[in-house]
Amino acid sequence: MQSSVFINNGKGGFTRKALPAEAQFSPMYGISVEDFDGDGNKDIVMGGNFYQSKPEAGIYDASYGVFLKGDGKGNFKSIPQTTSGLFSKGAVRDVAVVKGSKHKMLVIAKNDDKIQIMEYK
Repeated sequence: MQSSVFINNGKGGFTRKALPAEAQFSPMYGISVEDFDGDGNKDIVMGGNFYQSKPEAGIYDASYGVFLKGDGKGNFKSIPQTTSGLFSKGAVRDVAVVKGSKHKMLVIAKNDDKIQIMEYK
């Protein structure tokens, strides 16, 4: 019961790697993989939360988005929001990358809320 990535091992199978603790704080529904920081390695941006739980279970709202920096070897490190600039409050349901002529944008869709757009390199 962990958010994980499955890395193709090149031998017809996959190796599971659990993501850092910050990716486990809340259920994740929106995930995008891209080289967000321009270092040549794939990174992961995730968002989630769930507010429709039964009262006795409580709501799952501990995530404000997670930026996981990839090292190119299948390992990911969580970058704090104060460094990454990623902050998305609410029930995230999808995260997508839109490439414009001059900028790339991260589009974050939420339940019963406005779409959030963030530019990056």
